[in-house]
Amino acid sequence: AAGGSLSYEDAVGEALRHSARLKVKKEEIHINEASWRQSLSSLYPTLALNGRLERFANLAGPTGIGTINGQVVGGLQDEWRSSVFVLGEYTLSNWFKKRYESHYYERLTEASIYDSEAEKKKVVLEVTDLYGSLAEGAIRLRYLGQMIDRMKEAVSLRAAAHREGEISHEDLLRAEVQVVDLEKERTEAARQFKETLTRLTLYTGVEYDEDVAVQGLGAAAEVAERPEPERVEQTPEYRAKRKEVEAQQEKGRAARNNLLPDVGVYGRYDFYGRNPEMYDSMKDVDKNSWNAGVYISIPLFDGGLRKWERERAAREIRRQEEALRALRQEKGRDSAGLFVKLRELDRTIAQYRQLLARYEKLLAIASGAAALGGRSRAELLESGKEALAIERDMEVYVNQRAVAVRKYRLETDFASAMGDLDGNGTDRH
Repeated sequence: AAGGSLSYEDAVGEALRHSARLKVKKEEIHINEASWRQSLSSLYPTLALNGRLERFANLAGPTGIGTINGQVVGGLQDEWRSSVFVLGEYTLSNWFKKRYESHYYERLTEASIYDSEAEKKKVVLEVTDLYGSLAEGAIRLRYLGQMIDRMKEAVSLRAAAHREGEISHEDLLRAEVQVVDLEKERTEAARQFKETLTRLTLYTGVEYDEDVAVQGLGAAAEVAERPEPERVEQTPEYRAKRKEVEAQQEKGRAARNNLLPDVGVYGRYDFYGRNPEMYDSMKDVDKNSWNAGVYISIPLFDGGLRKWERERAAREIRRQEEALRALRQEKGRDSAGLFVKLRELDRTIAQYRQLLARYEKLLAIASGAAALGGRSRAELLESGKEALAIERDMEVYVNQRAVAVRKYRLETDFASAMGDLDGNGTDRH
């Protein structure tokens, strides 16, 4: 179990190193890269060594002089025959047909890299939400502890006043009920804190002590401008989808050029041996012939295979382009929604600051009145508890704003946001 303190950067770093999802994405990159390298093999010539050993038995009587590969044969001669030939071939048409398929797999490899970045972003966003909830729970627990301490002291003072007959039993019960309510609220907050800590463990793989000190997210940077539409194009999700569109376009070019003829060159060198004995037929292999040439194959009819392949590729391109436009709108809405949330949080925090400033003035007045005997110590403690509740709520909103700012930066400036985290050693998965 990890004790001590826990920071946001530590949580993100452990999550990125531990995430099985990111490891799967990394393997997908390697798989796509292997497919790309495999597709490049079609652009290279092929060279093959072939051989054959067979038993020849003549079942018909001789009808005259016969020849096999230029050698005279005849009679009922049974023999072993062996042949070896080296064949080299280079398909020139692959440069305007298979080359686009190679580009297709290359774009898919690039898309998988950006898709891995998008998955990394998703993990960081999820951990940011979890850590924000954890920090909020720590804030609530800290303030609830202070509020309970004050109310317990107030109850102690009211119990003494009740024994002296200065207040009614009802006033004492009201104070005790407030302590019980606060204890109940702290129990619920502690339960949520432990549950959130357990969920964080699923991301980081680290078991945390229940008393781990959760560091705050700190002061968040100011966000002065609305997100620019061009920012959407820099998100890893958009880049991954755009590479998928480019991949489909390359596949469409490959389907279009597949209607063209196949053209290539070849060369072959033959060795041939024959003998009634199997070993001698293999030993006495002689040079027999060689040939070289150019071939061309023009498709005339294939049942519509190439036509519908091209049609399917065109439809897939249009589908991917529509998906890209939809993604652009979705990411734009996400960024705009976070910006609006930040502005609302700024207004709420400003209102709480004003409210807290007024409570501090009221506490100063109450403290002066208590010093002059105008108010009791118990009443002063209860007023202090209300001020703590206001301060707690303000800190909760400040924490929510810090979470929103980090999510906003991840959505609008992912490279810079991850660069800051990388500086803390979190991008080493």
